[in-house]
Formats: sequence, C-alpha cells, structure tokens
Amino acid sequence: MLVLDTPELLLAAVPLGLAYRRWGRARGVTGGLRIALMAVLLLACCGPRWNAGGRGLDVIVVADRSKSMAEDERLLELIGNLGHQRGQEHRLGVVTFGREARIEQVLSNQAELTEFTREIAPDGSDLEQALQSALTLVDPRRPARILVFSDGEANGSDPGTAARRARELEVPIDYRLFERRHAGDIAVDTVDLPAAVAPGEPFQFSVWIDADNPVEATIAVLREGQEIARQQQALRIGRNRVLFRDVLDDGGFYHYEARVETAADPVPENNRGIGIVRVEAGPRLLILTTDDRRESRLVQLLREAGLSVDAAVAGDLPLTQDALDPYRAVLIENVPASRFGRLKLERLAQFVEDLGGGLLLTGGERSFGSGGYFKSPIDPVLPVSLELQDRHRKSRVALAVALDRSGSMRVPVGANRTKMDLADLGTAESVRLLSAGDSVAILAVDTAAEVIQPLTDVNDPEEIAQRAMSIVSSGGGIFVYEALEAAGQELARAVQGTKHILLFADAADAKNPGGYEKLLESFATQGITVSVIGLGSENDGDAELLKDIARRGGGRIHFSTDAEELPRLFADDTLAVARTSFIRKDPATQPDGIPAASLPEGRLLGTLGEGTFPHADGYNLSVLRPGATQAVVSRDEYKAPWSAFWYRGIGRAAAITFEVDGASSGEFGRWKQRDEFLQAHARWLLGADDATGIYVRAERNGQEGLVTIEIDPERATGELRLQIVPPGAGRVTPLEPTLVWTGPQSLEARFVLEETGVYRTQVQAGPNVQVRGPALTLPYSPEHVSRRGRPSGEQTLEQLAELTGGKQRIDVLDTFLEVPRFGHAISLIPLLLAASIVLLLVEITGRRLQLWERETVVEMPAANVPAGATARRRSRRWWRRETLVPAEPAAPGGAEFGMVLRKSSEVFAEAKDRAKRRME
Repeated sequence: MLVLDTPELLLAAVPLGLAYRRWGRARGVTGGLRIALMAVLLLACCGPRWNAGGRGLDVIVVADRSKSMAEDERLLELIGNLGHQRGQEHRLGVVTFGREARIEQVLSNQAELTEFTREIAPDGSDLEQALQSALTLVDPRRPARILVFSDGEANGSDPGTAARRARELEVPIDYRLFERRHAGDIAVDTVDLPAAVAPGEPFQFSVWIDADNPVEATIAVLREGQEIARQQQALRIGRNRVLFRDVLDDGGFYHYEARVETAADPVPENNRGIGIVRVEAGPRLLILTTDDRRESRLVQLLREAGLSVDAAVAGDLPLTQDALDPYRAVLIENVPASRFGRLKLERLAQFVEDLGGGLLLTGGERSFGSGGYFKSPIDPVLPVSLELQDRHRKSRVALAVALDRSGSMRVPVGANRTKMDLADLGTAESVRLLSAGDSVAILAVDTAAEVIQPLTDVNDPEEIAQRAMSIVSSGGGIFVYEALEAAGQELARAVQGTKHILLFADAADAKNPGGYEKLLESFATQGITVSVIGLGSENDGDAELLKDIARRGGGRIHFSTDAEELPRLFADDTLAVARTSFIRKDPATQPDGIPAASLPEGRLLGTLGEGTFPHADGYNLSVLRPGATQAVVSRDEYKAPWSAFWYRGIGRAAAITFEVDGASSGEFGRWKQRDEFLQAHARWLLGADDATGIYVRAERNGQEGLVTIEIDPERATGELRLQIVPPGAGRVTPLEPTLVWTGPQSLEARFVLEETGVYRTQVQAGPNVQVRGPALTLPYSPEHVSRRGRPSGEQTLEQLAELTGGKQRIDVLDTFLEVPRFGHAISLIPLLLAASIVLLLVEITGRRLQLWERETVVEMPAANVPAGATARRRSRRWWRRETLVPAEPAAPGGAEFGMVLRKSSEVFAEAKDRAKRRME
C-alpha cells in the first residue's frame, strides 16, 4: 500500500501544469518525458512510502498489573473495547507487567482477550522491560503504536531507554493514566539497627519516617512479634528520625518491626518497616531429634563441652532462613526425612551451600537411605552417597508399579509440570535403582488397567524409564482392585525371590476397592508385598483404604501433599525393597559388633580419640563421594564410611553413619572417648573464628542494596566473592553482584531488592573461608515506596509520550483512527529521484541527438508551396515530422509533379551549396 507523508503537496500539480504549458511545452516524446519528469519529482516531494505489510495499524497494549494498580477487571474491559473497535485491517497485541513483563497476546486481528493467563509478580513495575517486550512484537513492515495502561510509577530500570528505541523505530507511545492518590502519605523508610552487638550491650536504633504532611502519629516497635516500645511523635514534612533503645542478652538474630499508626493514610501498606540485629555470642548449634520427652545424650555431652546448644523436635521448627539465622550448624540425630518435608530439607541444603552453615547427619534405622534421604534435597550435600552398588543387594526383585492416571493427575505443579509428570519421574527413579537380574512391570490405571511395560528383565533401565515418562492422565478415578489385580497378574510370571507392588493413588480419589482383602491374602501366599504412596494427607477420604491395603500387603504407606516429593518417595520404597541400607551385626560371626578403624585423615577434624575404634551393632550403608574425606571406615566386607566430611558450597557437611546414642550403638555407646569424638565433629562444623581482615557493611537506598567491603591487606587473602541470598519459601538462587574496586582496600556491589523480606550477605574469601555480613530488609512491596522527591507517574508517562511523538488518550477507542505518519513503510524517495535523473538524461540525449525527431522532406511542385515558406504536414507516425519543399525537375522533360523523398540533411547540404555558389 502506498502512503504519502505530505499528500497536500499534490495540489502543486496545478501551478506546475500551467508553467509547463507556458514555458516548457514540447511535442512528441520530448513532451511526454518532461511531463513524466515533473510527475515523478512532485510525487517524491510528497514523501511516498510503500507499506509492504498491507493496510491497517498495529496497536500493542502495555498493561500494568502491579500492586499499585489492582485494576485487572478494568484493564480487561478496556482491552476488550479495543478488540471490538479493531477492524480486519488492524491488529492488537497485549503485554502485561509487574516485576517482570509477559506477552499475553501476540498481534492478531481476531483474537479476543477475556482473562489474563500469564502469571506476573505484582511486587514491582518494570515498565522498561514491558516496553522492550512490546517492541519485539513490532512488525517493521507495518505502522504501530504502543498504548500504556498504567499509573506510571515504574520502579525498574529507566523506561527512557525503551522510549528512545521506540523513537528510532518510529513507534509512538500513547498512555492512559490511572491516577494513584499519594497526598498525605506516611511511610516507614528504614529501621536503622546496628549490624551486630554484644550480649548485654545497650544499643540505640533509629526509625526513619517519610511524611507528605505534618501529622501526629504513634510509632510502635516490636521485637520478634512482641511490642517493646510505643510513643507519640509529631511528624514534619520530609524525613523524620525517631530514636529507640534496647538491650539483648542471648546470641542470635533478632527481628524488629516498626509500625506507624495515623488516620487517613492513603497508602497504609508502607506503614511498617523491618530490621535485623545480630547478637554475637559465639557459635551456636541446633540439634534436631524425634523425641521431645527426653534430652539425648548427644545434647548433654556437647553442652558439657562448653558449646552453646539448642535442642528441638524435628518437624516443630519451621527451619526458615530466619529460624536458622542464630545457628552456625545443625545436627540431625536419627530423624526420618518424612519429619521434615521437601521445603525444610531445601532450606537446610541452602543453609550449608549458600549461607556457610554446617550440617551433621547421624545414623540409625530412621536415617540415611533407610530414613528416606535418598533423592532428597540434602542427599547431594552429604559426603556419602546413598545410591548403593549392586553388591549391596538384598536379593533379586520383581517390581510392579501401578500408577493412578485419573483426571486429578492433570493438576499443574510448579513450572510446566503436572502431578502425573512427577509420578512418572518417580517411577523412572524406581526403575533406575534396579539392575540386571531384576524385573519390572509398569501399569497405568484409571477405570481400567493398561500395561505400559509388561514384566521384563531390567537390561536397559533407561529405556524402560523413558517409557514410564510417557504416561499421561486420561480422566476418571483410579479403580484400586483393577490396579492390584493387574499388577499381581504381571508378578505371577516372576522368578525372583522378592515380589513387590508399588501402588500410587490419589488419597481422595481411590475407587472401587472390590474384594481387595481376599486379593491381598492370595498375594501373601505368593510372597507378594504391597506398598502404597498416597498423594494427599492421612485425613483425606480414601486414606484409610490405602492404609489398610499397605497393612494387609505387608508393605509401607507414604502420604504427601507435596507432589514434588513423589520422586523421593518412589525411590525410598524401592530402595527399602531392593537394597540393604542398614547393616546389622551377625551374632554368630560378630558377637562384639561390627568392627571399624580410624584413619589418619580424621585428624583434619580434630582429636577423635586414641586406640582402637569401638564396635557398633549396626550402621547405614553408604559410599564415600569423590572429594570427601573418611575419618572412620568399617572393617567388614563393605569397607563403608562410618565418619566422613567435606566442604560443600561455602559450608561444611559431615556424616556419622552409625547410631551414636541408641539400640545399635554397641560398644561405641560405652566408649570412654565417645564425647571427644562427637565434640570434634561439632567443633569442625562450627568452624574457626579466626580474624579474616574482611569487614562488610550493607545498606538499602529505596529498592537498591549497597554492600561495601573493606579489607586488611596484611590479613585478607584470596579472591573475594559476594553472595546475596534473597528471601523465599524454599531454596532460592543466590545473587552474585559484581564487586567493583572503589579504593586501594575497598570494594562495593549494588543489587536490586525485588522481593519483600530479609536479604543475607555472605563473602567468600578463598577456599573454605567465609564472612557472614549484615542482613538487608525490604519491609513492603516496592509498589508502596514513598514517592516523595521523585517524579510522579503522570510525569513519567508524559516524558515517554513526548519523546516518541505519542500523547495521552482519554478515549482509547480513537487509537486505531490515527495511523502514525512515521510508519515503518519503505521510502520510495530514493527510487523516484533515481527515476527522475534517468528521465532527465533520456530527454536531453534524445533531443540533442534527434533520436525520435527524424524529419522527412517531401518535394512537390513549386506552385503548391507558398513563396518564402516551408510547408509541413502531419505524418502518420507521431515521432516523424514531414517538410514540403518545391521540387526541381529531375531531367529535361521530367515530370512536373514528381515527388522525391529525401532526408533533411541532404536538403540542408544542397541549400548550403547553392548559397556558396551565389557568393562566388
């Protein structure tokens, strides 16, 4: 489609035509060329462009869905109205944004947006990223506009960068303002606490408050959720400082919260602030056990050694970053993984690898592989591997896995996965634990059982695992009886000594049990056991049925409401059936217990005791990981690690694979140097308090964090690496901002605080040396930060529109009516100028060389030619001109009216000769 930038210049054709008629008119080809030349030049002056994308306009809506807006219904209404206004030649696209941007709808002339389907984090407004995403949708062959629906209060990168790019692409940015009321806002800016204090040391801290208007307010301060101070304060316009004092006796991290109470605050969300102070009372240990009725001997002996120890029941403590802050190391004493759950184990893994903490796992029948830690989040943190070798087999196994593929398994979990996907992954993990000599069958069950993999030898575990990963949900509920019956039929052909069924079902949707009691009785006579994994809780409607199936089947029952735990549960049950994970002494050959030996490398832990290492009655079988160090090794056929340790991430982890205080402790429980052995492990986990010559400061300015590091060149060695651990429910990815030298002995790094909560700083100064820095806090969403001293959202949007040639649109339906002149069509001006040059050269050349003005002379009787004139007549060919001249007789008596056709050049030559003769 042809587009003219200045079509009004076409009116110049009238005066140009008159001028041509008066001064430049010519006949024949020359006249035609002159007219064409004027037409081409006139068209070039009008700014012609060729729009290869066809007719119409592309409009890309950029919709703000952050917390400061909360206008989803209104946004959908406006976008819907635009969609109805759009014609077939126009297209509409939608980008939504909060802390990040998402493309909700690509450009389309038909699609209707009825709801927002893309998730965005509402704690932030990154308008810059949203505009950049919108520009990626622009078709360079079509004109486009961006229409922003926002309050304009961006807190990401500067949106001016995207606006300048839009200007280069000739895409105007229009906006529809959603006003946000700020007048009279009172906001807590920071709670300025010292980074660290000593026990019993009084300290002073400040609460900084921003006020738009002078007002009387009440400021309350809470420590660990308990109010410790309250005072009235007259706030003036601007920044106000309110002082408080406190004293703390016990070590650890303490959380403070400041609240401002005032009437008629338009943004109450920013009326609170949080801060953290650390009481440096030396390293502290946390010991987690399963028994709340007695204090374990491990807790007692570590306290007797002068260590600061807290004991808690596993499962009662949340194990969040805040809960773990007071501790340098955590000891888990023979606790099953099921007492924690996936999220808590993820936090423990992060505590070690990213926060520099220590972790010790002690053995027993409820720990390591037999306790369900295989494939758990802390499995890779441990210095021993729980993935046992083929020589650790109990016996050959025939396993049948029956999977619930009912409609409830379609429910999405996490990023792009469903419950069915995780059950498939769990089945694959079970298959990978088997080896040659084992057999496996896989069934998918809803109202009927489908055999996905008939019972076959596990010669290629990976191929069978991939087949299991292909199962998808098909609808209906799981028919329990059909699942058990089909699995039993598969195992009827097995030749292995151990036959086991693993049934996976929804604890709220297990149907049609039929006569399962008699079926399980027949399984018992065939040596078939049954375990059940129930997705849900023990309180679900069909949980009792699943429990009874596991009890009658002689297997185990597992419940979990967290689908992410399914791979671990599948692996745990398979490991219990197929592998020997807890080794007990043989009373006939080992009456004193299983022997072990100390290794010289154990001295790296400290003093572990002198003489022969004592026997134990049992231990958890494992394999030393590459890179880990053994301190004690068993002296049986397995040569397995009893004590191992290593550095993991920036923290430390150790494993004692025998029971340190229980029925399987054997001689170790009576060993005189037992206390010294356990204390050495605990002290190694706590690490040394040697001065590193590194001093860390951290402060927040709005949403930006600044970490400053000062180093003592005489003591600090090694390359520095800064890690920032952001808040999160489970394990989060640490930030690693770039450190920049600001002086001979100082560095700094800046980063953005994107989520509310506590940000912990950690500096790694070489191998196995780390310094825990102060914590930073973001008390409330960046959407509610005080706007005092910053441009308003309306000013921000006005600047974007002015920079790109856009405007504010009160009525957004007019958007499609204004196609921007500076579209993305191809300019035809260079082509037209080239054509005009060619036309001009052709006209001049043809006229000078008479390429088309050839003249034909026609001689005729002189009587017919007026005296003194040359007669012309119209030729039959438009490019030829004929001239009539008097004819001379060709010879005496020649024809008087004969006509001779001659070229004009010949006539001119004769005339020249006659003139010359007359002169002579």
